[in-house]
Amino acid sequence: MGVLDSTIFTNLLTILHQTNRWDIIILFTIVEISFWTLFSFIMVQFLPKKYKKYQRDIFIFFAILNIGLLFIGIVLTLIMLLFGLSWATHRVSHPSYDIVDFEEQLSDFPIVYSAFQEGILTMEGHHRDELSSDIKIKSLKILYDSNAQGNIGKIKHFLSDSSDETRLYAFALVSSFEKKLNDRLTELHKKIEEEKDKNILEKYNFELAQTYWQFIYHGVADEQLTGFYTTKIENILTKINNNTNAFILLGKIHIFNKEYDKAEEAFNKAVKLGVPINAISTFFAEIKYGQKKYNSVANYIIPEQFNIDLRLKPLVNMWEKK
Repeated sequence: MGVLDSTIFTNLLTILHQTNRWDIIILFTIVEISFWTLFSFIMVQFLPKKYKKYQRDIFIFFAILNIGLLFIGIVLTLIMLLFGLSWATHRVSHPSYDIVDFEEQLSDFPIVYSAFQEGILTMEGHHRDELSSDIKIKSLKILYDSNAQGNIGKIKHFLSDSSDETRLYAFALVSSFEKKLNDRLTELHKKIEEEKDKNILEKYNFELAQTYWQFIYHGVADEQLTGFYTTKIENILTKINNNTNAFILLGKIHIFNKEYDKAEEAFNKAVKLGVPINAISTFFAEIKYGQKKYNSVANYIIPEQFNIDLRLKPLVNMWEKK
């Protein structure tokens, strides 16, 4: 008996391992249907006499019920199989995660914000006349809020737009920005006149120079006025001796005016006051390039500072030391 059971079990395993054997599946189905049909026929033979006249209907009911239960069982088995596989896969592919303190991570991660001018290029090309006033106004508002370099200068281009609404809105934005800067200048001049403390006075003078720089940085001042503002900024910054940011701003002004020797001197003073050279190495690289000392540019190209912005990769590949 044990040998027979072993043989049946072995044959069953062999059948299960034979994939794509549809003939076996069809044979199994025919045998099952035949068995339950015969079983139902035998069952109705033992019905009481009062049910004899319903024998045919009861036979059909038994046959359909038993055969149906067979297929329902197969369907339920397949459903349970699929559910089990899905559950097992879900457990495998979803590991547990540790809690990350994002504020702590961000404090050590350099964040670079993209300027808006990439998205407003279409407004400056030949597509400009095809844009609706509504789109132009929305874009100008975003450009104004971006606080990016030259944003007000770009808005000023729309003071001659064909749309009355766009022209008026551009004028309102430019006027609002100029008023904000002029109000800040008036406030700082008043504080400087009243202040006696030397350290606080240097702070106000630096803020005054920064405010004048905003006229240039944001494109408020036209080409004729930039020289006036840069001279004014230089005169203010010469009164400051201990503010590292003042020397950095002075260096930027000299670079803007292409006075590279003066710019290098200003940045060297910032370094002597404690500014890490890595923090302003890009300015030194620009100065060396402006001085046509191309062999020295690579000394100030630090790849780690440019990896965050892939657009600068060609610059690094060109100038970094090999």
